[in-house]
Amino acid sequence: MKKKHKKDKMENEEMKDLEEKDEKKDKKEKKKKHKKEKKDKKKKENGYSKDDLYMFDLSDVHSASTPNIKHLPEEMEPLRPAQRSKSLDELREEAQEITDIMMDNVVKIRDREGKLDDLCEKAESLNASTEMFQRTSVLMRRKQWWRNKKMKLILMVVGACFLVLFTVIITLSASGNI
Repeated sequence: MKKKHKKDKMENEEMKDLEEKDEKKDKKEKKKKHKKEKKDKKKKENGYSKDDLYMFDLSDVHSASTPNIKHLPEEMEPLRPAQRSKSLDELREEAQEITDIMMDNVVKIRDREGKLDDLCEKAESLNASTEMFQRTSVLMRRKQWWRNKKMKLILMVVGACFLVLFTVIITLSASGNI
């Protein structure tokens, strides 16, 4: 009865954990969706993409791998303040997303560790009950074997008694004493 209650309690806890995880996932998905919408809105307001951060005039470049370094600072357009803050905000958002993911991973690892501990306890319990079952089955087998041997011995003795009695009755009736 206690084991069943514990099992039901564990199942209820597992169900609660699963529901909490689902709620967390839904919240994260909503957050990500909101952040993405926010980013898209900012991009439309500023009118640039990630590729537009630095503009090069490629007419003075000697080769694709080695640009003309003398003219490089003149060729670059500086970032506008809105672009700088936006890229910094994007980096902060990405860092926050990565932190959130890492925290989720830590929570998952802890949950997994707890489940592994429970599984190890169950395995140890099963191992102990297996050993007990094995000992009990060996004892029961020996007991049954002795019971069978005793029964065979009793039947043989009773059979021998009937045989002796039958032989005595036949010899007495043949001799005419009965």
